[in-house]
Amino acid sequence: MYGLEAITAHNGWAMSLAGALIVFAGLVVLSSVISQLHKILNIWDKKPVPLAEDQEPSDEDEPEGKFLVSLPKELPSDIHELANLYQPLIDELGETFYLANLYAAARKNQFPHPHITLTAFREHKIVISHGDGVFSWKQPEKNEES
Repeated sequence: MYGLEAITAHNGWAMSLAGALIVFAGLVVLSSVISQLHKILNIWDKKPVPLAEDQEPSDEDEPEGKFLVSLPKELPSDIHELANLYQPLIDELGETFYLANLYAAARKNQFPHPHITLTAFREHKIVISHGDGVFSWKQPEKNEES
């Protein structure tokens, strides 16, 4: 007996189906483990700090340090008004600065999306490159149009 008759006679179809289901189930388990791996690694990397007996956990995370800028609840959509919000950071950095330092200051002061904003500042010639990673700030005029 050879071919399909032998497969049918010796239960080959059921064995091949069982094998395919086992492989598929294994791949599903593997993909689930991989998709949740970041949670396991976070638990492994960050060990919880035990609280003192009289200390209660707080609902809000307290920001570290003092902010240079108090941000409004809704940021302006006009790039020139947004540049005015960045002005205290620029004053703190000095006349010339590295873009990475401005980015770090924006992150520290919890400005949303600093990468996008700094890119827009460069496109509107508010942040001007001087080469070698050094930049300067050109305060936009109120009547200046893009």
